[in-house]
Amino acid sequence: MSIPLGSGIVLALGGGGMRGVAHLGVLAELEASGVRVNGLAGTSSGALLGALWLLEGSGAAIERTKKFTRSGMVRQAPDLGSDVEARGLVGMARRVGHGVAVLRLLLARHSMTVDRFVEQVGFFLPDVTIESMPRRFVAVATDSMSGEEVWLGSGSLRMAVAASSAMPGLVAPIAWNGRRLQDGGAVGEIPVAAARALGSPVVAVEVSEGLPVADPDKDRLPRAMFRAAAMGWQALRRRLLAEADAVIAPRVNHLHWADYHAVDESVAAGRAAVREFLERQSTVDS
Repeated sequence: MSIPLGSGIVLALGGGGMRGVAHLGVLAELEASGVRVNGLAGTSSGALLGALWLLEGSGAAIERTKKFTRSGMVRQAPDLGSDVEARGLVGMARRVGHGVAVLRLLLARHSMTVDRFVEQVGFFLPDVTIESMPRRFVAVATDSMSGEEVWLGSGSLRMAVAASSAMPGLVAPIAWNGRRLQDGGAVGEIPVAAARALGSPVVAVEVSEGLPVADPDKDRLPRAMFRAAAMGWQALRRRLLAEADAVIAPRVNHLHWADYHAVDESVAAGRAAVREFLERQSTVDS
């Protein structure tokens, strides 16, 4: 189905950690193609990189992201869904590493302080208000107590993005007007409803993780549990995407959320996805 692009679009940028860098490629290609973005709703990395783009533009945003990946701020996060089924010494090493990672998470409350986390967000974003942004912007978070989806469309940009990105277990929930907020991806990974409140047509950009490969008869408990949870997220994602007028899906689903080496790959995937999207629009119109 073709959608009108001449008067501009509203974007719903989904969460996905470093896969979200593809959003910068999407935004750069839309700019180059003359498609105006009238408003933007983002979840987690979608909120962070969408806000960065609104303030600095594509080129500067990509360079800032590369600078971050080269800085001492990044830490390789454990992948608890990693392959621990291999045999021999390799398999044993992976299982030991996996066990240590799980034990650390069980014993620790959070792996990063709120102040440290906000400092990382501050590497990307100045301490300005959302109201001062050049175009309408909403960051989507989750109420830690009720599980409610929360739209942050006013107040501190930096704190709103921090709340939208506060991954459970990584950092404590962010205090916001008497509520405790965490990563919006828990309930609104792709913020189509929030984008719809800003205008239409709504184009969703999906950068989620692919469903992990499985062997149901052999998988150990961590992998089986992570895959079952991923099935639920996948079903929710489909329902969210069905509410959008169009979907752009960069091919980054194979990347881990902490693949800090993949900036160029992700940006290129975002650009390619927009070219394909615009070609489909052109074909339908003709």
